[in-house]
Order: sequence, then C-alpha cells, then structure tokens
Amino acid sequence: MPQYGAMCAENVRSGKVLLELSDSELEAGLGITHPMHRKKLRLAIEELREPRVSRFPRISALGHTWVSSEWLPDLGLPHYSDTFANNLVDGRLLEALTKKELEKYLGVHRKFHQASIIHGVHLLRIVRFDRQVLAERRRQCDLIDTDPVVWTNMRWVRWARSIDLAEYADNLKDSGVHGALVVLESSFTADTMATALGIPQSKNIIRRHLATELESLVNPARQQLDEQARYAKLERRRQEKLAAGGSLGRSFSRSYGTGLERGEKDKRRASLRGSLSRALGLRLR
Repeated sequence: MPQYGAMCAENVRSGKVLLELSDSELEAGLGITHPMHRKKLRLAIEELREPRVSRFPRISALGHTWVSSEWLPDLGLPHYSDTFANNLVDGRLLEALTKKELEKYLGVHRKFHQASIIHGVHLLRIVRFDRQVLAERRRQCDLIDTDPVVWTNMRWVRWARSIDLAEYADNLKDSGVHGALVVLESSFTADTMATALGIPQSKNIIRRHLATELESLVNPARQQLDEQARYAKLERRRQEKLAAGGSLGRSFSRSYGTGLERGEKDKRRASLRGSLSRALGLRLR
C-alpha cells in the first residue's frame, strides 16, 4: 500500500501509535478512505498485535497481486481480476471476506460466481493458506485423475477432453468451475457440470456418460473429506477434554477428593473415640 506511505510517515511516529489507530483515524490521518483498504490494513495490524494467535502463519505471503493474477484465473474467474487488484484483496482479506463485500465492493453479483469464490477460499483454509502446499498437490495430480478438490479451472477443461467431451470442453473456460466448487458444494451435480459444459438436455447418452465419469472421480474425494472432517472433530473434542483435565482426570479428582475426605473423617472419628476411651478409662479394641 505505497500510496499511503507519505501520510503514514508524516502522522505515525511509532508502531505503538499504529496499533492504536481507529478506523476514523486511519481515514483522517492516513487518507485511507476506501473501506476495503482500511480493512486490509486493520487485519495486518491485528496480526502484528497478536502474532502467536494467527490461525494461518503463511497467509501474509498471499499478496493482492497473487490473488488477482493467479488465484482468480485458477478459479476460472479472471474477469474479476482488475476489481480485486484495485481493492488490494490479499490472503487476509480473502479469509475475512463477506458476501456483502463481494457484491458491494467487488462486483460479484452472480450466485454461481459467489459460490465459486467462497469454495475457493475454503480450499485455501484446507491447505492453511500455504501456496506451496497447494501448488505441490496440484503438481501431483496434474497427469493423473486424483485429488480433484485442488483442480484448477483449466485442469477440468483437460479432464473433459480426456473423457471424450472435447467438443464441449472449452465451454468450461472462465466459467468459475474449479475443484473446490465441484467437490465441496453438495448441490453441484452431473447436471450442473453438463450445464456448464453446454451439453443439451436432449443428449441423454452423453449426459449419462458424464455423470458416470464425474461420480467416479468426485464421490471418493467427498468421502475422504468427510472422514477427515470427522477425525478432526474427534481430535478437537479429545484436545478439549485434555485441556479441561479429561473425564478420567475429573473422575480421579472426585474419587481422590472423596478418599481424602473419608480418610479425614476416619481420623477425626478415631481421635474422638480415643479421647472418649481415655476419659472413661476404657481400652480401644
């Protein structure tokens, strides 16, 4: 954000001052009138404030140039590149993006395109906003039909050609169809893909062929993701139990505490009996 550098140098004397600036001060003192630019700076400031609690340590490496020139074309949405670039949308902004901002500031009004972007961001969360991890997974499935969730728009075009749908394949270009949308969106079906490919309703045999090929590719990927989600949920619960002492820890604490209380009561009872015995001149049995 070099356009704000001069006013920042003039008005911000230390990092501490920067950390304490409100939105109105960002606008008045630094001249940042654009809401998305202010949000971008605010998110970066918050990461500086609490770096240890950052969910995605590699997110800062995803600059707005990468988002507009690589990420959007990979989704099949290059026509939004200029708007995203002008709004300086980087990795942090993508992670915090709302539907209202998509429509109001980024001009994404088509529901299909909104879903495409939302699932594209979901995929980034899956790879923890690490572009190297994403690139490596895409490289590994570039020549074999596996891991479709990471496929780019052009990878789906190549897939359509490989299953003998070459006459329709180019219709997928810049359509917003990409792997995360196909796999993660439960309402995305073979009919959705057929519509994106431009296959007429009357071509029943071709549509059945597409459905068979798509389901054999996508269903295993969806099942694997479901299993991973279940495992992650169980792991979170286990970690929460451990953090809270665990059910075993709580049971042990209760039983141990009860044992101590019982022991103390027995001691007090024995002491009382001893006192009474001595007072009455009796021997303890």
